Parts: sequence; structure tokens; C-alpha cells
Amino acid sequence: MESLNKNVCNCRKVSFEKIEDSIKNGADSFEKVVDETKVTKGCGRCKSYVEDIIKNKIKK
Repeated sequence: MESLNKNVCNCRKVSFEKIEDSIKNGADSFEKVVDETKVTKGCGRCKSYVEDIIKNKIKK
């Protein structure tokens, strides 16, 4: 299990919890989560990890 406060995106200081909250609040795609949280908008190294998180969370 992920630590909810752990930053997934260090460039934009986006935590696992912030991504999860975005999905709970209706963001139902990678693009919508990015628009809401700005995750992956820095260096982009976290993109594949974020895609996996979103894919897994949206399936549930």
C-alpha cells in the first residue's frame, strides 16, 4: 500500500492522496487528473507511475 502523503511527483509536490482525491472527485482519466493536480507537468519522470496509479484506481 502506498503512503498517502508520499509525493508521487516531486516537481509539483503531488502526493498519492491528492491523485486519489482527484479521482474520487470525478477525474476519470489521466488527462483530467493532470489538469486538476498538475502531476507530471515538471520533468515528467513520474508519468508512467502516475498512469499506473490512475489505471488501477479507476478500475475499482
